[in-house]
Amino acid sequence: MAALLEEAYAAVAWESMAGTVEVEVKLTGNAGELAAAFDDLSGTRPTRRRLLTVYFDTPEGHLRRRGFALRIRTRRDTRELTLKQDVGDGLTRGEWTSPLPPGSGGDAPPMLDQLPPEAPIAYLGIVDPEALQPTFLTDIERRKKEVEISAALVEVALDTGRIVAGERRMPVAELEFELLSGPVGDMLGGVRSILRQRRLALGTRSKAAQGTDLLLGTAPPAARAERVKLDPADSIDQALARVVRAASVQVMGNLAPVLAAADPEGVHQLRVSLRRLRSALLFLRRHLGPRAADLNREARRALRRLGPARDFDVFLLETLPLVIEANPGVPALLRLREAAEGRRDAARASARKLILGRRFNRFVVDLLGVAHSGGLVVEDSDESLVDTARDRLTARRRSLLKAGKGFDHLTEPERHRVRIALKKLRYACDYSRTLFPGPGVKTYLRRLSALQDDLGRLNDASVARLVSAELAASDPHAAEGASRVGDWCDRWVRTAEPGLTEAWKSFAATEPFW
Repeated sequence: MAALLEEAYAAVAWESMAGTVEVEVKLTGNAGELAAAFDDLSGTRPTRRRLLTVYFDTPEGHLRRRGFALRIRTRRDTRELTLKQDVGDGLTRGEWTSPLPPGSGGDAPPMLDQLPPEAPIAYLGIVDPEALQPTFLTDIERRKKEVEISAALVEVALDTGRIVAGERRMPVAELEFELLSGPVGDMLGGVRSILRQRRLALGTRSKAAQGTDLLLGTAPPAARAERVKLDPADSIDQALARVVRAASVQVMGNLAPVLAAADPEGVHQLRVSLRRLRSALLFLRRHLGPRAADLNREARRALRRLGPARDFDVFLLETLPLVIEANPGVPALLRLREAAEGRRDAARASARKLILGRRFNRFVVDLLGVAHSGGLVVEDSDESLVDTARDRLTARRRSLLKAGKGFDHLTEPERHRVRIALKKLRYACDYSRTLFPGPGVKTYLRRLSALQDDLGRLNDASVARLVSAELAASDPHAAEGASRVGDWCDRWVRTAEPGLTEAWKSFAATEPFW
């Protein structure tokens, strides 16, 4: 997926769009707010059309598993076949469209050879095109007009209607911005302005993805980080744009999972994406200007808001079940779990409120702008990327070894500082590994990762003590449960101590790969 994304970006000259790449942003929210935002934009006279679209896939889901959607859209007397490729960054999608001959109709499966010759049919994994079946449909009323936003010409469409999958229905209300020509940054600036005025949020799920979830009864999956590939020939600004782009892909991919609240991994991966972003901005801080400082501040704010949801998820899903298993039949532990579930639900609601808030959405738009245009580096941009990365990695390793000096005698708060320093080095190594190819990379990262996991479990134990004590303070009936959690965590830390100390020594003695 990362390689496909890079190819998509390489194929797009942002000032003159390639024909098979769609650059689009969508907003979601209250239908009245969406309509008002549409009406606020001055442009050409709006047109109104009804769009009936049928999506196709094999029973095994060959297309959806590869990030593609195949559809036949009918509007008035015309029909067209379209293949789309969702690269997951919330802004660009591959698109290949062909008109269908008059007279073809119904739910007959489309013929793949009717797509344009450049369509990536070979990547679809479909051996027998006759296996394609209609899966769901969308019935949309679209109001559309063209709007000039600074130097960008943008098609703005207000879509309202429904998605239908068998007996299931889902309403649709979206405001879509598609770049026709001009700078993508100008279009994003217009979207940002709307987010400042209207209570709307970025939409991150295509109609195809929403229809698939409706069809299968699934929730949006959490998105993990994609590996960044830097080239020694990259400028510092180009390299940072690649890193920010990867962070933006992961951020956008985890907004819907957080809103759905079906999988706690969404909150975790969103926090990972924000930490990776902050790590990169701090890594190159001396080269950056105020725009980078603004992004860093907003990412830190979001991390703080998301922290309680993650803490309660870990406590309820990972730590407390082990304590209950070791102390069967203790009512106070069940009382503690009940209290924690209430706090977790409140923390998740706070996370959703953050994701829907104007400030966070403007931050994500800014992130997309940097990911696609760069421009964060303002000083010494012509310095060697390899030399810069080597100097910064050395400085981070030095800070980590200093924090971990006398590791076996460090207190819990001191080891927490070691863990933070180690995370910063880990993310920097992930970004920089392709600049220093060699056999030592895997060994170094393996030991670094193992130590991070060990220190992470130590931190989980510390958080469990704090969480349980806080819950017991407001519920005396849970006090015994909190005491049991504290005892279990103390025993676990004592048992893990020899292995943790050995992991630190092994890592500290490992020669850095750079």
